[in-house]
Amino acid sequence: MFDISTVSKRYFGIKLIATDEDDKAHSIELEVEPPKIKALKSLMAVSKAANEDAMNELAESVRKMLSKNKSGYKVPIEYIDDLNYDQLQDIMTEYFGWMAKAKNDPN
Repeated sequence: MFDISTVSKRYFGIKLIATDEDDKAHSIELEVEPPKIKALKSLMAVSKAANEDAMNELAESVRKMLSKNKSGYKVPIEYIDDLNYDQLQDIMTEYFGWMAKAKNDPN
């Protein structure tokens, strides 16, 4: 019998930087867990949308994705709002690439 609890966890490492009102930079390093299927569906659907509300939904989806991390740190929306579009897109590209690579890695 297959016991799902024996599946080893893997983590996506990421460093985020945000600035406060005084333009002081603050960084956090996280080890993000793979998403549950529901979160993955939501993230993928929003990433393909092209309307104005999609950016807010995408930012919130990425914030939720990053908040599912090993340390339990809830990422404030300010960290996501400080990203530009290219950075947000690169985070998603790297994250999905990590998931594919980790899935295909035999170890």
